[in-house]
Amino acid sequence: MPVPSRDLMRRTAVVSAMAAAAFIATEAASRVIASRFPHRPAAPDLAYEVLPHVPAASYITLAAMVALLLMLGARLIRRHPAHMPEYVASVALMYLLRAALTMLTPLAHDRAGSMLPFPLFENGLFPSGHTAVAVLLLLLVGRREAPRLHAAGMALLAIMVVTMPLSRAHYSIDIAGGALLAYFVWREWSDEGLFGPLRAMVRP
Repeated sequence: MPVPSRDLMRRTAVVSAMAAAAFIATEAASRVIASRFPHRPAAPDLAYEVLPHVPAASYITLAAMVALLLMLGARLIRRHPAHMPEYVASVALMYLLRAALTMLTPLAHDRAGSMLPFPLFENGLFPSGHTAVAVLLLLLVGRREAPRLHAAGMALLAIMVVTMPLSRAHYSIDIAGGALLAYFVWREWSDEGLFGPLRAMVRP
């Protein structure tokens, strides 16, 4: 059985630490919001006024999200296995930034009718983590590399964008903010700009 190289072990340790930090930071941000802003306001949203409230739409959001993650994740693993630490690190970095942003915009909305309440991370709305990770994976795969797969992923993202306001899981601005956050992380990561030193630590 081959022994993992020291470089691989180092990259794995860095990525694991980033993933753990992202998980902890996201839950910590949710708890800070709940404790510091117990009476945070619910914001008006034009989409909420136009669209009916369909709590069951949360199941469609979940199904589309899982399908997108499996489809695009499998592509990245199959075509670029050596770069998986980079991909995981970029997702973890995105969630670390999201944790900070959620505390800057502590909004509330009615989750009483939600059919999929989540005990973890439930208080952070802006930006949408669902949207951010979906857009980031679409950017990582790329339209030129896999046009049909990319088109299918875009269709699933569109379903999520519609069903999240339907189920009142996210405000419209959360979805827009999630897409912008994903693009920012992808651009700075790909160009080795702001996050260049971090990427160098996990690059094969």
